[in-house]
Amino acid sequence: MNNIPKDQINLDDLKAIILDFDGVIAESVDVKTEAFKILFKQFGEAVVKKVVKHHLENGGISRYKKIEYYYSEYVKKPLKKEELDEIANEFSKLVVEGVIKAPLVEGVLDFLERNYKKIDFYVASGTPQNELIMIIEKKNLKKYFKGVYGTPDTKPEIIKKIIEINKYPKEKILFIGDSISDYNDALHANIKFLGRVTANTTYFFPKGTPVIYNFVDINSKFKILE
Repeated sequence: MNNIPKDQINLDDLKAIILDFDGVIAESVDVKTEAFKILFKQFGEAVVKKVVKHHLENGGISRYKKIEYYYSEYVKKPLKKEELDEIANEFSKLVVEGVIKAPLVEGVLDFLERNYKKIDFYVASGTPQNELIMIIEKKNLKKYFKGVYGTPDTKPEIIKKIIEINKYPKEKILFIGDSISDYNDALHANIKFLGRVTANTTYFFPKGTPVIYNFVDINSKFKILE
């Protein structure tokens, strides 16, 4: 585990923080993992293992793109649009209630509450935007975010939109994500990145990437965003 250098990320130097949702704000990654297991169980354990591995490593990618990829690459059965929509809708039914009920990542509510009046917070997620907004409203988090963005826009498109609309200097933006795709999106956008890891996902990020287990790490352990 790599500690975060105290001079690397400082709240006073930031104008905006963009957060992924699943696995960063809410402990909801397992809800979606179980949904994918259910959807692909019929194709055997080998397919399920590949699906779960890809899903965990690519947390911020749209469910539509994931499902389409899994059928094409693992099931070897390309989907028609109507079939893709039907499976995505089934996935939504499996996960929405579970995500609403999922606990928040430890410390995140306190972190948002203490800082949302002095820094702009955004959500960038692979969840469909209408569904994402509904979930955030149900979890009483809406007041903390200047913007909530989901699919069909990709995370690179969302990051670009946030920067251009608000004219933020790139060096004043931090992205907090929990997957290697989040890391790569921040890298390509040339903005700061902080990874959220668990005991099972510490291998996701390159050596030296600043990481936290939860937001208590920020609030009390590292004291870098005070």
